[in-house]
Amino acid sequence: MNIRKATISDIPHLLYIYNYEVLNSTSTFDIHPKSTEDFLKLFDSHGNKYPIYVAEENFTILGYGYLSPFSEKEAYSITVEDSIYIHPLYRCRGIGKQILKFLIERAKDTGATNIIAKVCAENFISLHLHKSFGFAEVGKLIKVGSKFGRFLDVIILQLIL
Repeated sequence: MNIRKATISDIPHLLYIYNYEVLNSTSTFDIHPKSTEDFLKLFDSHGNKYPIYVAEENFTILGYGYLSPFSEKEAYSITVEDSIYIHPLYRCRGIGKQILKFLIERAKDTGATNIIAKVCAENFISLHLHKSFGFAEVGKLIKVGSKFGRFLDVIILQLIL
């Protein structure tokens, strides 16, 4: 498996992966599928400092991930947030683990000293993944989301680099 910077030509694959999550899971709190234009804006907002990375094997995109600023306020510039999405056909193969390991190294390269993950409390796989890399649970937000007719809690995890 290879991890590389995503390109504009990857957008249809990224859209499929993301919109699958929008429609079928609570790994994102988006309710409506995103468009190509939405993902072009995502690419533009990430630029060179926080590019989107794809995991691929034999020219098949298995998943993707990226870092984002935790906040636009200047004092938070040492803290980033991670996002990881895996294609539904390629789960439970360690892809998320490889992407997260890669993102942790990229965070260090940017000078970040913290990575934050906000994970839906029912997303046990993502919670376990983050904790396996040393992320500590530092907070819980109760009933901050509503999707599929139910309230959702969010666990906040932190890795100090």
